[in-house]
Amino acid sequence: MKHRRSLLGACSLVSAGLFAFAFLIGQGRRQEALLILLAGLAGAAALLYLPVQKKKEADKKKREALERDYSQMVTLLSLYMTAGLTLRSSWEEIVKSYEEDKKSGREAVPVYEEMLITWRDIKGGMYEDRAYGAFGRRCCLPPYLRLGGLLETYVRQGNKELLLLLEQEASASLVQALQEVRKKGEKTGTRLLIPLILLFALTLLIVMVPAFMSLKAGL
Repeated sequence: MKHRRSLLGACSLVSAGLFAFAFLIGQGRRQEALLILLAGLAGAAALLYLPVQKKKEADKKKREALERDYSQMVTLLSLYMTAGLTLRSSWEEIVKSYEEDKKSGREAVPVYEEMLITWRDIKGGMYEDRAYGAFGRRCCLPPYLRLGGLLETYVRQGNKELLLLLEQEASASLVQALQEVRKKGEKTGTRLLIPLILLFALTLLIVMVPAFMSLKAGL
């Protein structure tokens, strides 16, 4: 819908620009006509580009949120199953808890939104294995694809080691999350170091230039 509105707006701007261009050309005002036409084309390009850019930013934020919350989600799933719940019941409990939090004003969290979609699919009649596989594909990140495949295989064939595999997955994801935090910290430290170096160089210039000028004047 938004894309259609942007497209209609762009078409309107181009049409208006062409109409104004033709009118001004007829009046012999070529330079103004060209400026109006270019302005219309630029406006149309902006209308078409902004929604695409917003979608890219939204997709990036969702991807970052999914990466950040993967460890927490897998840990919750393994904890519920450790307590004796089945995979289906564990999934349901996580979704119910999330829905209650949302009613209390919690912001939407991508990974739990995807779990909610999966739970509705299951209640709607979709086979569990397909629902878990679809969950991994929707999230479209390696850890989720791996988890989706693991759960899908478990439902189809059974796997007594599922809980152990989930615990290993949770541990591995936690280690990776800590590494990412460290990397971001190092990048932040590097970015902070550059202004300090520039400030140090500026301070040297302030001190050295007058001294150099005084020395040159003395010579």
